[in-house]
Amino acid sequence: MTYLLRRCFVVCGVVASSVSLAEAPATVELTKQQLVDQYPELTVDDVFESPVAGFYEVSLRGQIFYVSKDGQYMLRGDLTELKTRRNLSEERRSQHRAELLAKLDPKSEIVFSPKNADAKYRIIVFTDVDCGYCRALHRQINEITARGIEVDYVSYPRTGPNTESWTKAEHVWCANDRNTALTQAKLGADVTPDPQCKSTPIATHYAMGRALGMTGTPSIYAETGEDLGGFVEPDVLLSRLQKIAAAH
Repeated sequence: MTYLLRRCFVVCGVVASSVSLAEAPATVELTKQQLVDQYPELTVDDVFESPVAGFYEVSLRGQIFYVSKDGQYMLRGDLTELKTRRNLSEERRSQHRAELLAKLDPKSEIVFSPKNADAKYRIIVFTDVDCGYCRALHRQINEITARGIEVDYVSYPRTGPNTESWTKAEHVWCANDRNTALTQAKLGADVTPDPQCKSTPIATHYAMGRALGMTGTPSIYAETGEDLGGFVEPDVLLSRLQKIAAAH
């Protein structure tokens, strides 16, 4: 059982005993504030009215769960509206991701833009300089930008703080020319940081990735929050972005 799922059982499956509702009549409903009061990880903004009567929708580290309003049951899985075939859980996840991604400081990103035209689309890519698929994706950076896609890189060293990958990321984000430094690092070259550099956004980026519930790199997101996958060929990436634009 994963850590996230264990946490979900703690947050959702044991709510009844924590708020002494296990012995209460089934008609007694748990308020959003009662749920939040028991679990500091949650805020009222993480708890929504579910499309299904009798349940709350709970957002936890990028995942969506459903908790019965009497606090006795938890459902884990995507909710689909059959008439429209809409994945309502994924829509909520996208909304949550978009809200988080909007908090990124644009100055903290390493941006590769189309050279001869304005960008039609923008993607946010969480990358690790030592990740093989991240390197493969970057080898296609010119093909991606040639399709009108701006690539905004954010750092996510998968090995975490105090590791070689983290140090390499610090050096890249501390370089005078971060775009060139990122390309060099992805080719396996050493990068010399600017000695005047005092701080980097690596810790902030890493915390953002964890809040998004990331499990690997690269992780690619549309600015509207949709998860575009990991390593994606340029034409497939463009097609997905076009479909998202049409839907919005």
